[in-house]
Amino acid sequence: MRVTAVAVGTRGDVNPLVELGMEMKKRGHEFRILTHEKFRPMIEEKGVTYLHLDGNADHVMQYMVTDYKTSADFMKGLMKLKKESPAFMEQTMEAVQGSDLIMYGTCGAFARHAAEYYHIPCARYFYSPMDKTDKYSLYSEEYDSPKVGKTYNSLYSGMSMLTKIMMNKWRKSVGLPKWKMSDRYPVMDGRHLLTFYPVSPQLMPPDTSWDKDTYVTGYWYHPAEDAAQYEMPDSLRAFLAKGEKPIFIAFGKAESEELAELQERTLTAAKMAGIRAIIQADQIKEVEKVNTEKLYFIDAVPYSYIFPYVRGVVHHGGCTTNGLSLLYGCPTLVIPLALDQYFYGRMDNRLGAGPEPLYIRKKLCTTEQIESALLDLVSGQYDEAAREISAKMQRENGVACAADAIEEYVRR
Repeated sequence: MRVTAVAVGTRGDVNPLVELGMEMKKRGHEFRILTHEKFRPMIEEKGVTYLHLDGNADHVMQYMVTDYKTSADFMKGLMKLKKESPAFMEQTMEAVQGSDLIMYGTCGAFARHAAEYYHIPCARYFYSPMDKTDKYSLYSEEYDSPKVGKTYNSLYSGMSMLTKIMMNKWRKSVGLPKWKMSDRYPVMDGRHLLTFYPVSPQLMPPDTSWDKDTYVTGYWYHPAEDAAQYEMPDSLRAFLAKGEKPIFIAFGKAESEELAELQERTLTAAKMAGIRAIIQADQIKEVEKVNTEKLYFIDAVPYSYIFPYVRGVVHHGGCTTNGLSLLYGCPTLVIPLALDQYFYGRMDNRLGAGPEPLYIRKKLCTTEQIESALLDLVSGQYDEAAREISAKMQRENGVACAADAIEEYVRR
């Protein structure tokens, strides 16, 4: 079987596909990932086939994460990416031809149109809820209410409007009918698309009303394999041996003046709180990165390696980072930039596994707010819930579940 996955996004969007590709290769299948050049080394070092897609991955981060404040910003970001990569459909058509299954995520929905042209079965993968449910939504802070389900209506109409603007000229050029406002992505050629949520069902319980080909699989990762490749520096070993377990503060690769200020405030808050912390924050000034008995600054480290050594995790709320923190039983404080990150911060808090998220989409949180949240994180009140969630997640095998579903769907 040949599977071609299309990924437009950040490292956090691409890496789960690499993990799934490794599982598919073990089963004797061919798995290729069409994405930006920046991710080629990460893909090829795991033995998965890389296919080139024009575009600047750093611009994806900027347009779709750092600059994302409103729904209009999301649409503007996609339009900018399209303008910067005029050959994206030609590259996609060439890459997917001859595949047995085409996979795409939120920003790669153009691949669905190539699949329609070739009549190739298609699968969607999302890291946050996109299928209607009354249980939860990116767009509502309520739960288990018909009001929640109604928030998805604007999502579907917005996707159709965006598709009309961005894809109808291309669809006409290849002889496909124009996309209409009533058209919907989950169905193609009369068949419901295979749909994956590479998330733990502990955070995103599946809705029984969803189609049978929609799966909340658990996360796509091989954490033990990633951890085995890392060797702890002597300085870190010494820091860990000196006192109580630290927290881990991870702010990823997004960069802006606002985020630089957030990192400085978080450093100040950690000092004010007197909490031991390992800090991974690229925008803190080098002169301030001085290791002490309370603080240790670190560069790249597999989270699956370091999280067993810490008592809590502070991060922006990326799907996989959030999953790994809970997998290792760490209470989690989320300081989100975007709606999907805020969603996971809310779900962590709702499950009793972390404080309320400090949402900075509209206004940066203060140093005092961060200090208070850090002290709340290590208060002990979230430890038991985090351990209980961890025990359940240990039994999940997301990549195996997804690979089984792919094999069954393509055979059908």
